[in-house]
Amino acid sequence: MGTPLRERTSFRLASIGTLALSFFACVGQPWTPKGGEGQAAGMELPPEGSFNYDKGEPGRAATLSVDIATRHQTLDGYGAAVAWYQDRIVGKTPDGLYETLFSELGLDILRFRNRYTRLEDNDRDTKQEVEIFERATKVLGHKPLLLLSSWSPPADLKASGKERCKSNDDCTLKKEKGKFVYEGFAKYWADSVEYYRKLGLAADFVSIQNEPDFIPPDWEGCKFVPEETNEYPGYGRALDAVYRAFKKLDQPPALIGPEVLGIHYDRVPNFLAGMDSRQVYAVAHHIYERGNDGVWDWRFPGPTSFYDEMLDVRAMTEKPLWQTEFGTDEDKGWDGGFETAWLVHASMVEEGTSAFVYWDLIWDGARGLVGMLGRRPLVRDQYFSMRHFSRYTDPGYVRVHTSSNHGPLLSSGWLSPDGAKLTLVVLNTSEEMLDVSLDTGAFQAGSAETFRTTYRPKESDRWRALGAAGHTGAVRLPGRSVATIAFSR
Repeated sequence: MGTPLRERTSFRLASIGTLALSFFACVGQPWTPKGGEGQAAGMELPPEGSFNYDKGEPGRAATLSVDIATRHQTLDGYGAAVAWYQDRIVGKTPDGLYETLFSELGLDILRFRNRYTRLEDNDRDTKQEVEIFERATKVLGHKPLLLLSSWSPPADLKASGKERCKSNDDCTLKKEKGKFVYEGFAKYWADSVEYYRKLGLAADFVSIQNEPDFIPPDWEGCKFVPEETNEYPGYGRALDAVYRAFKKLDQPPALIGPEVLGIHYDRVPNFLAGMDSRQVYAVAHHIYERGNDGVWDWRFPGPTSFYDEMLDVRAMTEKPLWQTEFGTDEDKGWDGGFETAWLVHASMVEEGTSAFVYWDLIWDGARGLVGMLGRRPLVRDQYFSMRHFSRYTDPGYVRVHTSSNHGPLLSSGWLSPDGAKLTLVVLNTSEEMLDVSLDTGAFQAGSAETFRTTYRPKESDRWRALGAAGHTGAVRLPGRSVATIAFSR
């Protein structure tokens, strides 16, 4: 990505109705957790009773059941990118910022943009990434997994001679003696890995090109096609060259790809057909989709419009699946929180992905998971949507089977490797109140913590601690809400 503006088209499914919007105003307030309840520095959570969600008439009864014997994918982790605006979170920062960004979010994967040999002056200070990574490691207590993606190779490898695209057709690899410079591209990547290692940033995963199927209107890019043509290099041939170059490295990073911009129009199968999938650890893609009406699909028709394509991707490979970039473009600063949670759920359950990486951990203004108003953080609804999935899971957790007796009640269950912890993430996609009874089956819990976010326009009730509600066997879920129940034996 790299810019708020994108022009995309996508296949449009049948209308399923307009979704409501949500935001909680905390402009300019650095968020510091207090007692795990998601409070903001200088601003307390609304007092109990302000929202009346846990009082009044009973809601519709629903039941959610867990079968820990039926296992699905193993989690590689949840993550986000810091690809631009690195300067906003280095040096002197508000108290608690890094705890907010990493440990309280439960971030597992940090996605950096490869800035090796960048020409633009503001892209030459890679010490910023070093500081971000080191401070993240300190608050997490361990190193996050590092994913290094490239938005563009160096200008001297481009046909245009420039890293930045302007919707120009020659924003792609150059040719020498009539052949695309695959070996030069592979050398650039091998040199990049070694360069970052010397900085103390050893990449665990590499994607050789962000959105190779797309020429940006005004940011870095490099066009590839599945199979080489006279005009464009083949992604599979570039991947093969990098794979061979990495084989010569000591402990090479794992490759993921192709990181196409969406899952409509057969983008994933077309690129898979042109590459040797044995060369990648995971098949990775983004889920940006926009209809001919100019409306982003996360907004309308909504998250269910992604389901069919997600199932198609799931059926076409036995490799782990990673969703490596999504953000609620043009969300006006307050839309898209609940839709984000719904799409994380869909990616994990419908498609069976092993990783979900949000586009921007931080961004300028009211964007990203945490918007930066200058150097002041604005924690957004999208942050809590991710936190519901990431805070009480870790790499190695296995998704176990869950089911409910009410269609709008969606859920996923995650079991720790030692079997001692079970985390449920439950969504009420309807507009009505639900009182959800929980049956954890063979998992006999000794304790539970429950947190709930209810999404409402500009006044979402975020990460409200419900105590041992899950352990007592019932959780109240207002319409358009998400709950995380973290059980321990």
